[in-house]
Amino acid sequence: MIRGDRRQRHLKILELIETHAIRTQDELADALAREGWDLTQSSVSRDIAALKLVKVDGVYHRPTATKAPRPDQDEQRIVEGVLAYTPAGDVLIVVHTPPGEANRVGAALDRLAWPDILGNIAGDDTIFIATGDKAGQRRVIRQLAGLVGRSTLSA
Repeated sequence: MIRGDRRQRHLKILELIETHAIRTQDELADALAREGWDLTQSSVSRDIAALKLVKVDGVYHRPTATKAPRPDQDEQRIVEGVLAYTPAGDVLIVVHTPPGEANRVGAALDRLAWPDILGNIAGDDTIFIATGDKAGQRRVIRQLAGLVGRSTLSA
């Protein structure tokens, strides 16, 4: 059973609520257990609070954006599709999306043509963004934070 690594667990929780109608903490704990996570109910409760999950029609969701939709469709795709991002080394950024969204978010990043992004590689739910240097990495992270409205998930 998996223990520890809160960031990975939070990503799994976000994936689960994106792909399943999770109505209770017990359902979430059971879904996590099926994925190999060994958690107590109090840990699940703390995770829900840390992720600021909300219930809509009795089902857990990510908090809705309080900002008005963006006129630029590519920026809106990033707002809706990015779950978390974190720097990796001096020139990479790892971006997590719901399953099946990474290619769309990666294409949106390409169309936005931010000057500090040299390119990206998108899989199913993960994108690797390459920047030219550490300063460029910091600028891209600031741009992501400006769009997504939250920082990376803590470890």
